[in-house]
Amino acid sequence: MKCIAEIHSWLALGVTLAPACLFFADKLDLAQAQGWMLAGTVLWFVATPFWMEHKAS
Repeated sequence: MKCIAEIHSWLALGVTLAPACLFFADKLDLAQAQGWMLAGTVLWFVATPFWMEHKAS
């Protein structure tokens, strides 16, 4: 489970970063880039806490 969450987290980070590069290269317009970046951010915040847990001291 932890490994799957980590993979999803890294893919979501890629979905967050790739639209910025595609927008800069004129492959996406601003609205599309913002939509993909928002989706990637939400997915990252959902997936990451499952594998990057904080242990109480």
